Formats: sequence, structure tokens, C-alpha cells
Amino acid sequence: MEKLYFFDETFYWSRSGRRATAIEVECELEQSVNPDTLREAMLSALRVHRNFRARPAIVGQRFLVDTSEVKQVTVVKESGQPLSLGSKETGHLMIYASYSESRFTLHLFHGLGDMRSICAFLGTVLKFYCHTVDDSQLATDSMDTFPCHEHILEGGAPGEPHGKFIPQEHNIFNLPEKLFTTRTTRQRIIDIDLPLQPLLAFARENGSSVIPALNAVIGRAIRQRYDVGQKEIVCYTPIDLRPVFHFESGGNGAIPFSLPYTAETDRLPVGERAKRLRTELNVQTRPENLYTTVARLRSDFDQIFASPLSVRQTSPMVVKSVRKKDSANNTYGISYAGHLDFGDVIAQQVKTVSVSAGSYSYPLWIIACEYKGIIRMRLVQSFESDRLATVIHQELSALFPGTTYTDRGCHDFDSFPLSSVPHKRI
Repeated sequence: MEKLYFFDETFYWSRSGRRATAIEVECELEQSVNPDTLREAMLSALRVHRNFRARPAIVGQRFLVDTSEVKQVTVVKESGQPLSLGSKETGHLMIYASYSESRFTLHLFHGLGDMRSICAFLGTVLKFYCHTVDDSQLATDSMDTFPCHEHILEGGAPGEPHGKFIPQEHNIFNLPEKLFTTRTTRQRIIDIDLPLQPLLAFARENGSSVIPALNAVIGRAIRQRYDVGQKEIVCYTPIDLRPVFHFESGGNGAIPFSLPYTAETDRLPVGERAKRLRTELNVQTRPENLYTTVARLRSDFDQIFASPLSVRQTSPMVVKSVRKKDSANNTYGISYAGHLDFGDVIAQQVKTVSVSAGSYSYPLWIIACEYKGIIRMRLVQSFESDRLATVIHQELSALFPGTTYTDRGCHDFDSFPLSSVPHKRI
């Protein structure tokens, strides 16, 4: 059994249970899925990406993981029935795959990695599935996890925080929708596909980038759909710490931050909104502001780790507290997986890539990824109404002709019940 690095472990404490943060990466192929080939490809990828073969256990008052080699991985035909990650259903792994016709989906727990790491793992699976490499051509542990937060804190504060947005000091707008019951993992999924080049051209023309440009449009859509008044629309979005603090990691190397959209911002033309939000993003992601976020998170979880209660007693309380805080401080969330390029051979066999996760902390979570000249925004919402998604689509279509809308209906995400995690002694 091995210790988890700090940030990876926080997910086991705060994103577990019935409504765990289970991520799904869906690939649509040009031909029917071969489940046996998929199973072998996943096993080969797990030999390369050691942290993705984690099998958790509770040892004393902490989570530890077994990352020794695995000989089996669960690959099941899609039935619409969610599984319990880390249980006998998945061979105690925190990852498995499902398939149907020409689609397969990787199901995994966020504690294994962030969007960058997950997409790297997908790329390795596809290399083996499409036979572009064999085991001898990929280095073992080539994208292993790294103690990134420990690395950042050891380096010390790069300066005093300046201009950091503190949600508790603002009046945050929350979506007034009737949410699905907390007893279910059911979510409604809607895809909005927009052409990449017009979006990039718009961003460059206005001195912006993808995330603030999307926020400039989504913020306006929310204000059109609801009576927001003078409240602030806040987007929860992760920032990759790797280029800022100079490290590599195949685990969780990002940190969330808040991007506010104010009534004042909304009065500007769309290009000016995108530019202002880019400026705000630059302020929030200054190294000193990111360091403060990391230090605060570490302090909070050190108190949790010191709890005299058992993990199974403490973790549900942490989940509830974190979700309540996230809900109060954020209107919606966006994660951007960035540009995906698996090479020409794989591109001939893989039509589309989509990423999603249950939106339990706030009513709407959008995960966007860029593949073959299209940015697919997969909207996952914990409410039935499609009226906000429709307005978002209308706003995007007005700026970027060719934007499409596809209602995927309702979907049940997987869980990570702590009852399935074994207790072990060392």
C-alpha cells in the first residue's frame, strides 16, 4: 500500500459516496467496438499509467492505494446501469469501460487525475487499441502522479496575494432551478458543438482566450434567462498549475478558482466582455493567488486528516460541507480539456470525444474538449429544464454559425461508496 499525494487524496475524502465525482470519457469510433481489443488496450495503458490502477483501502485514519500490476479490467456492454467504483463490480479499480455499437466510455474517479491526465490516459488506450504502439514502445510510469501541491508549498509564497476573488465577500447568483433529488445520480446531458476556428479568431481579435470567451457568452445567457439583478455570476474553473510552478504530473495538477461575471461586465459589447474576463483570469491565476489557494486547501485538509473519527464517519461530513460551500460560492462550472490530438492513424478511427461528470456541487457543469476542429461542450445539469441550455446555444450560434445542439437526455453516473473500500492494517 502506498500513500496518496495530498491533492489526489482530497478527492477520496470530499468527492466520494453515492454522488461521487465520477468522470466519463466517451469515444465514438468509425467502426464497431471490439471489447476484447478494448480490454487489452486498457490493461496495457494501466501498465503505463501507474496511478490509474489505484485500488484504495482505509488504513488507520487515511486512504492508501495499491498500485501493483493488474491482470483484469472490467469491460461491460452498456446497459444504462451505473456501477460502484472501487467495488467487486470493477475489480476494486477506480476505472472501468463500457461499450455499445461504435462507442466506448471510460468511467473513472477524479482522484486518479485531472482532465489533462485523463486525456493522456485515453491517448494511451487509443494507441494500443488502434495498434500504433506495443508495450515495448511506451515507458512504464510515463505519466505518473507527482506531489505537486507539496512542491508548491515547499517553494514558499511567491508574493502577497493581490486581487484574489473571495466569493464570501460577494453576492453570488445561484441558478433557481428545481434540482434532482440527492438520492439519485441522474443528470440531464446536452451537447453544444461549436467550430473551433471562429472561436479562436474571436478570442484573438479581442485579446482573450477560450475560457473567458465562453464565459462572456454564458454569463450573458444566464442574465437573459434569469433575474440576476446586481448579483455576480461566478464560474468555477480549474487552472493547470504545471506551467505556472514548473512541474509535470499525470495525476491532479490543477486547482479551482473563481471567474466572476458582473452586471458591469454584462453592459459591455461581447468582445469587450471577453477581454475583461481574460484580464480578470490573469489576475486570479497569478502565482501568489494560486499559492494562497493551495495553502488554504492544505490547511483545511490537515484539520480533516487529524479528525479522531473514522474515515467513514468523517468523509460524508466533508462531502456535505464541500458541496455546500461550492454551491454557495459558484453559479456554474467549466472544465476545458484543451486540444486533443492522437495522431493521424487514430484520427481515422475515432470520430468524436466527449467528457462529462455529474454536476452535484452546482447545478451546471460544462466540460469542453477540442477535437478535429470542433469544441464539444457537454453540459451536465442536475435539473430537468433545457431553457438555459437553449439560450446558451442561441447566444453561441449568433456569434459562431454552425454551432449545433444535441439533447442526450438523462443519464445515471457511477458512485464510489465507502462501504466498498476495505480496511487494512500494515
